Amino acid sequence: MPTKKLVIVESPAKARTIAQYLGDGYEVQASVGHIRDLIDTKDLPPELKKGSVGKFSVDVDNGFEPYYVVSDSKKKTVSELKRALKDADELYLATDEDREGEAIAWHLLEVLKPKVPVRRMVFHEITKDAIQRAEQNTREIDTALVDAQETRRILDRLYGFEVSPVLWRKVGPGLSAGRVQSAATRLVVDRERERLAFVSANYWDLTAELAPADAEQTFTARLARLEGKRIAQGGDFDDTGALKADVVALDERAADSLVDALRAPDATFTVAKLETKPYSRRPAAPFTTSTLQQEASRKLRFSARTTMSLAQSLYENGYITYMRTDSTTLSQQAVDAARNQAVKLYGADSIPEKPRVYSSKSKNAQEAHEAIRPSGDVFRTPAELSSQLRGDEFKLYDLIWKRTVASQMADAKGSTATVTIAADGGEGAHAEFTASGTVITFRGYQAAYEEGRDEARNAADEASAKLPPLEEGQALTVAELEAKGHDTTPPPRYTEASLVKALEELGIGRPSTYASIISTIIDRGYVTPRG
Repeated sequence: MPTKKLVIVESPAKARTIAQYLGDGYEVQASVGHIRDLIDTKDLPPELKKGSVGKFSVDVDNGFEPYYVVSDSKKKTVSELKRALKDADELYLATDEDREGEAIAWHLLEVLKPKVPVRRMVFHEITKDAIQRAEQNTREIDTALVDAQETRRILDRLYGFEVSPVLWRKVGPGLSAGRVQSAATRLVVDRERERLAFVSANYWDLTAELAPADAEQTFTARLARLEGKRIAQGGDFDDTGALKADVVALDERAADSLVDALRAPDATFTVAKLETKPYSRRPAAPFTTSTLQQEASRKLRFSARTTMSLAQSLYENGYITYMRTDSTTLSQQAVDAARNQAVKLYGADSIPEKPRVYSSKSKNAQEAHEAIRPSGDVFRTPAELSSQLRGDEFKLYDLIWKRTVASQMADAKGSTATVTIAADGGEGAHAEFTASGTVITFRGYQAAYEEGRDEARNAADEASAKLPPLEEGQALTVAELEAKGHDTTPPPRYTEASLVKALEELGIGRPSTYASIISTIIDRGYVTPRG
């Protein structure tokens, strides 16, 4: 008689995909997330309400033993799983290989009490090869991961139950606090206080449109020094509007009089110094959960919640690897796939001699999984999936594919030229202007992808200038000279991308929880998104 194996995964979508790969002899069911949790204190049995369990549903006097219960919404699911288990000869617990997934597997074991052999089956991508490999290489439940999840859940209850009543008194009834969402809200509040306390400073500078005497091509230069002293820029002022450095802050009157002096017929502009340095830039590491949320926010304007929902769908349908990870490491097969695809699309010189290896910058990275990447031993290009993926799912896959391939490509190379221009407008008007321009001679990874950036505070207005051929001692003519006023800016408000980045840098929460943290503090009205 053939054996029947029951495989339990977390989501119905994943169950459908995996069932196709395992074939006959396997029944794949979904637990639909956690099947049990700490009981609500109001639902505790009467005899426990007055004891050491009564306050938190955690026995605070006896080793913090939690009181779990199968929730009403999951009773039907548990009954169906028990029914399926009666006909099975083996049980495979195939929940995600992270702390939550391991805990779900343990809770299933505790509730179902199987009398057949149990195997823990884990995989990082839902492809036929990966599922079949996972089925052949099972392991035991990792109790350390289960303990870690239990500890965090109990801490949530102990901390949140103590803080929430404060919120009810001070803010409004029915609100709740968690050890992470409270810290995330605090970051936003602190930034808002910094903005309220901020005092703006006004400063002026000059921009000049210059050209070599015998050429028509102009370039933009900015005033850097006056009478040998550096001119103040936005970064030279503190948040009270006072200067932090020994620099000259021009006001409107001084800037206008300098313009008049440098526009005089006998004023001269000469190339004083020309420096050329080699330019080289490395590609960004493959995506982690955090960097995917940041980049999808910057480039695609997706919220963290939208990004994770789309990534979950791409993972469950076999397009990308597991999307909850803080590792930037790629497997050998992924490195080979990325390098081969780069050569095929961009040429043999588009990859470095040796594969690139990245290390995580996160303080508390667990690195249980590899980085987020397209699934399989050979990556499917976005063009190949254009008929299968639509809209936002296609955009996110395209972003992940580009970042992964680019991460194994060669540096972008070129040269950066910086020119210093001496301007002489007579007494009190000896000034220096500077301009710099970068010429990319080899695009490298930039042929595939370039990382986005967050808003920079008090950033200079102009981008890198395109410089004409210049020589030291060369005379320049002035096409235009303008005095410009600026106001220093307060610290920018957090975007979802920059808040995720701050949470990660400070070690608050886990990458897998950032989307729910941000959704929670928005949904409960603790913070308000604008723009």
